[in-house]
Amino acid sequence: MTKKVAVDWDEQQIRIVVGEVSGKQTRIVDAALLPIQTAGVAATLKSWIAERKLEKSECLVAVGRDSAELRQMEFPPVPDEELPDMVRFQAVRSFASAGDSATVDYLPTSRDEKGVRAIVSATGANRLDPIRKVVETAGMTVGRIGLRPIAAAALYQIMLHDSVANSTRSTLALIDLVGDEAEIVLFRGRDVAFVRSVRLPSQSPARVNALAGELRRSMIACGASGSPCDIAIWGTEHRHKEELDQVAERLDQGQDKPSEKRLINPLQIVDCDSSVEPSVGDTVGRLAPLVGLLVADASHGDRLIDFENPREYIPPTTNRGKLAAMIGVPAALVIGIGWLFWSQLASRDADIEALEKANASLREQVKVADVSVTRTERIDQFLDADVNWLEEIERLAGALPPSEELILQQISANADIRQGGGRMVVAGLVTSPDVIDEMETSLRDETHRVVGDGASQIETEDAYRWQIRETISVESSSVRADRYERIAKASEEANATDTSEGTDEAAEGTSAEPASSAAESEKQSAVPGQEEQANKQSSGGSTDVQLEVSA
Repeated sequence: MTKKVAVDWDEQQIRIVVGEVSGKQTRIVDAALLPIQTAGVAATLKSWIAERKLEKSECLVAVGRDSAELRQMEFPPVPDEELPDMVRFQAVRSFASAGDSATVDYLPTSRDEKGVRAIVSATGANRLDPIRKVVETAGMTVGRIGLRPIAAAALYQIMLHDSVANSTRSTLALIDLVGDEAEIVLFRGRDVAFVRSVRLPSQSPARVNALAGELRRSMIACGASGSPCDIAIWGTEHRHKEELDQVAERLDQGQDKPSEKRLINPLQIVDCDSSVEPSVGDTVGRLAPLVGLLVADASHGDRLIDFENPREYIPPTTNRGKLAAMIGVPAALVIGIGWLFWSQLASRDADIEALEKANASLREQVKVADVSVTRTERIDQFLDADVNWLEEIERLAGALPPSEELILQQISANADIRQGGGRMVVAGLVTSPDVIDEMETSLRDETHRVVGDGASQIETEDAYRWQIRETISVESSSVRADRYERIAKASEEANATDTSEGTDEAAEGTSAEPASSAAESEKQSAVPGQEEQANKQSSGGSTDVQLEVSA
């Protein structure tokens, strides 16, 4: 019997569930909701894991919808082994962040003679590497990195499959309330038809109205508008019953029949120790994705979107003759090459000795270079907060929908002095919810993360009836890449000027110090000042850089 740990976190809290796995059976034996300490996520998680001696355990990580792009896609009817390559090819063309290095996984939802429908998700290494680093710092190994709403949907499908199959309604909305966010999964029959994550207001009744509006928008997006829709929320009666009743009441206003309502405690539908649920209290609903990861990992991994183990091309089976040739020929080549290598070892000893002497003479230069690299990195960390807001506003203006669809009311920008990069908050009015998706898609790319606070409808006679607020995060890596690109361009121009001046001086028979040397001297003289400023900034407080534009 082995133990596995499922974990996810946000800016305030770490959620952990521990399960004992025996064959295909999983039993929940521990759970916790940890506030993040000042030392950070990795230190908080490491301390908890060490107290329970869970080092070297396999860790299953759930990530939110804001960490990956997600889209419903259709493909021609192809064999299962060819589908991964087709999905990746289409995702690279359709997703803003799905480059050659992106990780792409998908969840098939239905298959017929017309083709295959699947939910496809993509994310980059800049999202996955920090997650792997946190898990490794805690002393564990990464087993899966699953998408949170899909993991919760898998738990519902696996443990409550009878209610899914026998439901009298064609549409079910499964809702996971995580802080000020709601993750919505729409089922059509037993298939996952649509996945959406939205940010909600913190207070009722605006929170309930926003959630009901997002449910209607999701039903329109998946073609279920006008059909009866049941509602299920992960949680307890004490915490979520009132909210469930209010959402159902709002949703019933557009339906012929009232919605069927249901509250689901994830720890009560699985094998679980009696001591676990009291330790998490009424917030047990937030653990549904983690319980889903543990249950699906044992025998239903195909129900997950897993960025650590994405679906890959399945090579065709080969016969034994070809297999023997594929093994025998390379083995013979390896033996022959090994014999040649061994016969020449004696003549290589002198070369090795000469290289060792050369390496010894270069060690001092390497030490000096390491000091220079360290100083440069400190300056880079300081300059990473120097966001070119004029370029960001120009990019924003080019990506926004036309004025007939959107009115921009306010723009505010903040530079993050400690971490680098910055955030731009845009507020305005739009004519319809579809404009919001179009705007978010056009603004999102590998270096810009876009998170919406949800849309609220206002009473007005104008066409602009929806109020929005979007947060655009500029990654520090993007700021650094742009800076180095400008430095490289300036260096090329300086080199071109130096070459032209050197040719003229050689013709006149005179010599002059190259402009590049002067420029290098000036750059070196400027470094200490910048390094001192960077050191002061890193040791002292932070400075906010703000740009405010109001209409």
